[in-house]
Amino acid sequence: MIGTVENAVLDVLRDAGDANVLGYEFRTLESYPDDFDQYLGEQKGQLRMPAAWCVFLALGPCDDIEGGDLQGEARFVLVVAAQNLRNETATRHGGVGAAEPGSYQLAIDAIRLLSDNDLGLPLVHRVSITGARLVARTAAMVKQGMSLMAIELRCTIPLDKFMTGDIGDFARMHVNWDIPPHGNVVPPLPAAEADARDDIEVPQ
Repeated sequence: MIGTVENAVLDVLRDAGDANVLGYEFRTLESYPDDFDQYLGEQKGQLRMPAAWCVFLALGPCDDIEGGDLQGEARFVLVVAAQNLRNETATRHGGVGAAEPGSYQLAIDAIRLLSDNDLGLPLVHRVSITGARLVARTAAMVKQGMSLMAIELRCTIPLDKFMTGDIGDFARMHVNWDIPPHGNVVPPLPAAEADARDDIEVPQ
């Protein structure tokens, strides 16, 4: 469900652009990269803007709900980015007309689209916006004329059940080993039958 919510947040922005309700489209919609400056370097100045990235942040306390299911408050961060090579102010304020939005406008639009949105998913509680802030510009961001805003989202999600039902007690573990090939061993490996096998009884 966590990854599904992350993708659904980006889908809301994509659908708004496709329906022309914003006057512009987000041209990059992705999961937030692990190292953003490295990511910018790999783009070699070819990043398509405006852009937005979403990433899971944390899962809060989990509670039992009716039927023995669990729910948890999930927190996500949506980062929106504008680019303008005129000056720093233009990256935040935008240019002339809706087709050249700044990061402030991107954030406001995203908040309006996502607030109280169920994302088309069976959420326990819809999306709420808990804050937004300007992201401090790094040298890589300055070089590419970018301004970023980070928006924190919260929603309560159901935590999926185990697909196999009751997992039972962990009383025995079975392990197989394949010995590294040597001599006249012919692939493919591993073989249909393991070279060594063992059953480990877990003390109860």
